Amino acid sequence: MFSRVSFLSVFATFVALSASQQCFGLDGSKLDDTFAPCNPTAKHSGCCATNRPSSAELCLDTGLCMSTTGQSTGMIWQAGCTDETGKAVECPRVCPGVSNNFGGLTAIKAWNIQQCDSGTYCCRAPNDKRSCCDSSSAPKVTISSLGSLQLPVATATPVPSSTSSPSSSPKDVAATAVSTGSTFLATSAASPDTCTKERHQTAVVGGTIGGLFGTIIVALACLAFWLHKSEARQRRLKNHYEEQFVQTAAYRRTLASTISLLGSNELEEVKSRPTTSP
Repeated sequence: MFSRVSFLSVFATFVALSASQQCFGLDGSKLDDTFAPCNPTAKHSGCCATNRPSSAELCLDTGLCMSTTGQSTGMIWQAGCTDETGKAVECPRVCPGVSNNFGGLTAIKAWNIQQCDSGTYCCRAPNDKRSCCDSSSAPKVTISSLGSLQLPVATATPVPSSTSSPSSSPKDVAATAVSTGSTFLATSAASPDTCTKERHQTAVVGGTIGGLFGTIIVALACLAFWLHKSEARQRRLKNHYEEQFVQTAAYRRTLASTISLLGSNELEEVKSRPTTSP
């Protein structure tokens, strides 16, 4: 019961602190209630749409925002600040804003930050789906990282009570913002066509490799069958010749024995003939 009440108190305190500060877009216009400061306890802070009923944005410790909505998940945004002028050091300044008159560009409420090369980023309008990396008019910036993910963490100090159901009140809790230490780079959401193309290419490559391995296996099977048949044929020929040789040798022995026997009989016959005198 205590943990549930504490969580609700912490959440209510965090929302109350966030609501106490107005967020402004990069052009100085007021943002709606879905936007809240990333660090509500600070005098000024970057703002993100953390109050959305669904797919709320996540804050980075640099005041930038990470989208969690559909195909835009992982994309980084520069949305605004609690300082209307944008001059506070806590306000995100990766892309140009009201503090520097947008670098001579048209004022815009928010920027989508796209990564080009390692450490190089460009800024484009929220509804612009084209790459800004090769655009000569798009603002460019070089920075090691865009920041670390920042999550609101509340700490509660329970007040001892003699009642069986301890509770806490908003005064017992304090909402703070901490960084997870995980740095993030800007990403661009892939379009359905890109995903379909990648899946098609993957299927083609997989089919090609599978077909190649299948061909190799069939070829090896054919070779093994041919070798087996050839070996069997060689064995049959060998057995046939050996049988013929054995039969020929036996025939020769029989023939020689017969000739020898005939010769002996003729000799005995000659010897047995009576001799006559002339």
